[in-house]
Amino acid sequence: MKRLIKMTVIAFFYILMLPFGISAKLTYKLFGSHVLFSMFGEFLSLIPSFPGYFSRGCYYQMTLAKADVELFLAFGSYISKIETKIGKGVGIGGHSIIGLAEIGDNTVIANFVSILSGSRQHNFDDPNASIADSNNHFNKMIVGSDVFIGDQSVVMANIGDKSIIGAGSIVVKEIPPYSIAVGNPAKVVKERTK
Repeated sequence: MKRLIKMTVIAFFYILMLPFGISAKLTYKLFGSHVLFSMFGEFLSLIPSFPGYFSRGCYYQMTLAKADVELFLAFGSYISKIETKIGKGVGIGGHSIIGLAEIGDNTVIANFVSILSGSRQHNFDDPNASIADSNNHFNKMIVGSDVFIGDQSVVMANIGDKSIIGAGSIVVKEIPPYSIAVGNPAKVVKERTK
């Protein structure tokens, strides 16, 4: 009975999010534009409690390259790139921003985390060029399965499966699987036993 009620609620929110999802996906397919996708994502990030969880889960399931309808994305969090892939059982805390990424199953991302689209998104090599006209280059960040990323961390490099990133860490170099990393820049301080 409980599962039936949950599926009915998800179906209701899926239908409610359909106009947002279709228009965002269509705009991206036809014009290569993330504008509607980002705008709707930012708007939906402001809906509190369970209506927000269900709205965001349904919206991202129909728009992202891969996402589960039961994605848990807390208040104030959104995903900025439609090409992002998110596995099953992923939980993303409040006020987190996810760029171009591939996040494995059962990963938990705490509050105020930023997963950037690489460490060199903007090209500042030519001092005579306008900053506004810099050539953006986005890299997909790979965050493995069963990873925990602590509050207020910034991720600019890949993180291996079953790793733990301490709160406030800045990940600028790849973290191998089964690692515990902390600090700025994040360094592996311990290996987890397999």
